[in-house]
Amino acid sequence: MSKASASIRENGGFKHWFVNVFWYHYKWPVLAAVVVLGIIAFITWDSLRQVRYDVTVVIATDYSVQEEDLEALDAVLKPVVPDLDGNGKVNICYALLYLGNTELGRQNEERMYLYMSQEDVALYLMSENVSDAFTNPMLEYFTDPVSEYGLEPDPLNAVRVDLTDSRTLAACGMENIYLSLMYHTDAGYAWDAAVDMAKALAEAG
Repeated sequence: MSKASASIRENGGFKHWFVNVFWYHYKWPVLAAVVVLGIIAFITWDSLRQVRYDVTVVIATDYSVQEEDLEALDAVLKPVVPDLDGNGKVNICYALLYLGNTELGRQNEERMYLYMSQEDVALYLMSENVSDAFTNPMLEYFTDPVSEYGLEPDPLNAVRVDLTDSRTLAACGMENIYLSLMYHTDAGYAWDAAVDMAKALAEAG
């Protein structure tokens, strides 16, 4: 028997030692360590269960679109998107922005500008009124003709593709949709994926 074990036994046993010696002297450090470990465990668990997205597609409309109705769009786009984050899955974030003439619409307009400033967001699906507003040449938001990327442009607007007859989008509850691409110098693979998604959607009909 070790000296420490003998001392514990002589002084009332393990329970007595734990309560009156160890816990008395080390209670607060132990509690602090338990709290820290709990926080670390929660953060780790939360980060593991969160979906990581490979690309983002902005859907800006002046009518309501529901994410649960986008299966047909997912089926067209996912096959051409690479696993950019290397987690073995392809996940597309659909940023649904209602831009109707309401307070919510005005708030989402600010979100639209935020997405437009992000390097990894390049593909935009917009209802007719929204597209007319944001692809206005005077504003110079969307400036590259889509023909430069192998897409057929709208005869009236070189920076957008007319998808108003798309069966895929109709199946998702979307109508009068136009597609535009916003080029960012440092977009890298996200830009390549956006062009591939645009082509897939235009070809799907």
